[in-house]
Amino acid sequence: MTPATQRAMAWCGASFVLLLFPGIIMAGLLPPISPMRTADEVAQFWSTNTGLKRCGLVILLAAAGLQAPLGALTAVRIKQMEGRYSGLAYVQLIGSGLAVMAIILPTFAFAAASYRPDRDPQITQALNDLGWLPFVMNWPAATIQCLALAFAIFGSQREIFPRWFAYWNMWCGFVFAAGGLVVLFKDGVFAWNGLLAFWLVAVFFGLWFLVLTWQLLVTIPSMADEKDGTAEQLL
Repeated sequence: MTPATQRAMAWCGASFVLLLFPGIIMAGLLPPISPMRTADEVAQFWSTNTGLKRCGLVILLAAAGLQAPLGALTAVRIKQMEGRYSGLAYVQLIGSGLAVMAIILPTFAFAAASYRPDRDPQITQALNDLGWLPFVMNWPAATIQCLALAFAIFGSQREIFPRWFAYWNMWCGFVFAAGGLVVLFKDGVFAWNGLLAFWLVAVFFGLWFLVLTWQLLVTIPSMADEKDGTAEQLL
């Protein structure tokens, strides 16, 4: 894999953030609608500015796909740290694939909510719930990536990433887990619009992708001299 290809894959992380948050804002998902809203209020929300909301959801779908190249490059780095039989690389790669779906599937639910604004408000509210709950609650997809990368760094004799980066990933993985509690609350800090379950997770989620992009870019010059034979052994 050429350095140019690696740089393009690494920059997908920053590009993901630059598309994700504007898309969320355009879709009306930032700030999040309260779980306490009635069915009529939710239906009214999805029946206003529908064109802008739908465009934002299209951007969200485009952003979701950018996680795949970033995840693939991260898995390559883990294999370079652990060697040919690296289970952690596959854990990270699977987590990356799940993370793509963790955005795509809720986006489909939001799109359905906005597609027919004249339907029964109870149905629109159900679609809204079906979007928000997995959108915030699906923390394992990100956390297993964080833990796989952290454990690979801790166990590696090759200093591809600095040790502080492993601790950073451990901390982010812990923070992301706060989103898993949203099904238990409709208000407060652990609701899907709460301080801990949404806002704290959103900040660390964006920062995690930016820091990962930076660290992958830093590793490219040192990895550029890897022999083709070595790469084949890592498959």
